[in-house]
Amino acid sequence: MATVEKLQEHLKKAQSNLAEAAKKASDAVEIRNLKKKTKRLARKASKITATEKMVELKKKKKKDRKTTSE
Repeated sequence: MATVEKLQEHLKKAQSNLAEAAKKASDAVEIRNLKKKTKRLARKASKITATEKMVELKKKKKKDRKTTSE
């Protein structure tokens, strides 16, 4: 499974590729695919961080979870 750091690295690379493609005025299909890729990587990275956060919350007792989430 990929780590958050690796995903962030891939995300930055994909964003730079998207910026270069936009500057070159590449075809719309390529730009659309790069946008999809950046969105997918961002979702994946945020999902992993959210999962880690939920694991930390699950370790606490239920009363403590309710007070920290508010």
